[in-house]
Amino acid sequence: MCGIAFSGKTTVAKQLSQALGCAYVSLDSINAERGLHGGEGLAVEEWERTHAVARVRIKELMARSEDVVLDDTNCFRWLRDCYRASAEENGYSAELVYLDVPLQEVHARMIQNSRTAGRHSIEAHVFDEHVRRFEAPQADETPTVLRNPEDVSRWIKWTARSKPRMFLNRTER
Repeated sequence: MCGIAFSGKTTVAKQLSQALGCAYVSLDSINAERGLHGGEGLAVEEWERTHAVARVRIKELMARSEDVVLDDTNCFRWLRDCYRASAEENGYSAELVYLDVPLQEVHARMIQNSRTAGRHSIEAHVFDEHVRRFEAPQADETPTVLRNPEDVSRWIKWTARSKPRMFLNRTER
């Protein structure tokens, strides 16, 4: 998964994981286990530790031939390349799913969340920096780009019917 905060990655990742019977690895969940919340701003070293935990979990899942959906912003090209390389090293292919949601919609979701507290919020300065530094996937990464709930719904249905596995999936199956 890839997309800015509040673009709907967790919702899509969970739906995809359920539809395909894949393992689900979430950086937000790992942070929560570690007593951290990225929306408050985390030091680079803390993010590195969280990604290290995610890489270990994913590698363990791949060792058991399980397919994986990784839920994170994956906001930097080098980070996506790292996960892609790890997949290839373990006989898997990686599919990048990019939620390209308009910033206006993201802001509306953040406002709605502030009313309902459906999930942790993100501080304004942290969000602004996140958006400023976010590196959208490029064409050579061949992302699947989803822009709205209808795209997501159609894509998940199509994927569940026509693709046996997703995101990190064993290539020799």
